[in-house]
Amino acid sequence: MTLLAGGSAGAVQVQARGSVPGGPAELVAVSGDARTVAAVSADRLGLFSPDGQRLALLSPTGRSLTSLVPAGADFLALDRGGTLVRVRDQQVTVLARDLCAFPEKTPTWPQLTYAAGTFAIRCGGEVLLGQPGAWRKLTAPPSTTFPVFSAIALSPDGRQLAASQGEKVLRYALPSLEALPTLTRVPGEDVQFMGDPVTPGAASALTFDPSGRRLAVGWGMSFAKAYNQSVTVYDLGNGQGRSLPSYPDWTERLAFSADGRFLLANGSSSPRIWDLGAWKRLPPPQKLNTYIGVRDVAWLGGNVVSASSLGALTFTPAGKQVAAYPLPQANLTVATYTADGKLLAVAGGDGQVHLIDARTGRVRWSAAAHPRLVASLRFNRAGTLLVSGDGNSSSVRFWDVLTGKSVGPTVVGVNTIAGFTPGDRELVLGGRVVPLARVLARRGEVFLGSQPGRNYRRSGSEAAGVTPAGDAVCERTPVLGNRGAGVRASLWSLKGLEQVQFGLTLPEGHSLAVATADCHTLAVSAQSIAGSGAAYRVTPLAVEVYDPGTGQKVRSWPTEGRVRSLALSPDGGQVAYLEEGRSGLVIGNVATGKQTLFPVPPVALELENVALTFRPDGKALLLGVGLQPGASLTILGLP
Repeated sequence: MTLLAGGSAGAVQVQARGSVPGGPAELVAVSGDARTVAAVSADRLGLFSPDGQRLALLSPTGRSLTSLVPAGADFLALDRGGTLVRVRDQQVTVLARDLCAFPEKTPTWPQLTYAAGTFAIRCGGEVLLGQPGAWRKLTAPPSTTFPVFSAIALSPDGRQLAASQGEKVLRYALPSLEALPTLTRVPGEDVQFMGDPVTPGAASALTFDPSGRRLAVGWGMSFAKAYNQSVTVYDLGNGQGRSLPSYPDWTERLAFSADGRFLLANGSSSPRIWDLGAWKRLPPPQKLNTYIGVRDVAWLGGNVVSASSLGALTFTPAGKQVAAYPLPQANLTVATYTADGKLLAVAGGDGQVHLIDARTGRVRWSAAAHPRLVASLRFNRAGTLLVSGDGNSSSVRFWDVLTGKSVGPTVVGVNTIAGFTPGDRELVLGGRVVPLARVLARRGEVFLGSQPGRNYRRSGSEAAGVTPAGDAVCERTPVLGNRGAGVRASLWSLKGLEQVQFGLTLPEGHSLAVATADCHTLAVSAQSIAGSGAAYRVTPLAVEVYDPGTGQKVRSWPTEGRVRSLALSPDGGQVAYLEEGRSGLVIGNVATGKQTLFPVPPVALELENVALTFRPDGKALLLGVGLQPGASLTILGLP
């Protein structure tokens, strides 16, 4: 795809970089000599000593990594596009590129397993076996319900492959690819999920024990009467399986201990551990009901390594934390500037809020603001107060900008605010205007509807902002249709109930939208929607700019990929967006139509909700992805 007008990154310069601590981890592995622990977040691979000292932080391919496995003292990694690399100390060697189609042609992300010098790479309905440059291909048997392999595993001697296809576990002798007996569920495990007669639960994780005589199978959903059936261990000598005592959970990763006695699995709120000698589940090493989302697990001697939203951690089976392997946030999802542009507040997906010096990129303070996702951030007009919103529990909290300490109450019933009236006298949120001093005088948890104040609108949109003059609110409200959402941009007066000054409604296919604070410019990502059911298709069309007051479209740039992030400068003169399939960040001039393409790592185009935020003067743009492995954000200076 060519740009409408010539442009280069030469006019855009990096002003600052910043690293935000406490990033989540998605993959973990321990080297064969137990001297190195590796942890992954998106495209970032951290190498650590077992006690937590970081040895290196790399981006081996620039793309999000989907698999990480040990190979002796080295590590092997595979990314979303099927690029395979070996990491030895701090050196990265590319072994093969683009082994799997990316991203639309592969319904599941690629998976790598390795044993005894043999590689196996799952690419949807195919498995590549052997060595780079000398692959043999195994194709999934025809199936209308499960056309792809959902998980694969190699035996420790590399002489057997297990591949799950739906509720079946297929086995093959290597190198002949002779079919071995298929494993089926034990009696009772064939109960369909929630009585669904069409789609039974599928196997989602496989691993051989160190002897190669047993295979553990994890199921991707719990069954109607299967509190004890989320993991099954099969004796490969006779094909008999036995369910482990468990509880309903999604099982994606399994790992046997070195002696084969213990089995480890991931879980929504804690790793799960079983003593196979006594055939019982051990107490969880982390507290339940925390929903930390354990993504991966490994053994470090007799201890457990987990990758979750808390990062990569090592525990004893009894739950004592032994070490942490800190990664920076791979990307930020929300950010806001103070009015003078000197300070930034940023957050990722872990509930932490960070205050950053915008000139240097250095973190001034961090606060554990919310249990999970931070949905919104906004400073008051004076830049002395920060408000953060929780996207899960619908609540907002207040923070002293100087100290980072929590002030005032937790207001429930809303997860973002529209802003402040002049002089910071009033707070505007959830369709209400309330005196700020009276809110901050409260403590504990208070309900928005019980606060003194007045309504400017009976049901306020969460996507709203107070105008610079402080006399109106610009709202962006979803307009729901049969096949998706459109958007309505409206300007509501704060002087009287339900007084709308103007509004513009765009139909289905205009769901991603941003507006200037005065509501006089609206930027949207436009898509065409056709068909229904299996024939349902969404086709990217363009990034469009409108004047909501007149309804006039003032600019349009065609797009070929899905727009993941979109931002509009405060004066409405520039639009920035990240588009799948493009090689960088696009910055468009609304008046001239000229576009500039600034190169960014491929991972920036794969992540959802990457923060894009213009500085109030429009001369800088925050990108919520670091251009280097150790950074979490990049601030670009604009011409």
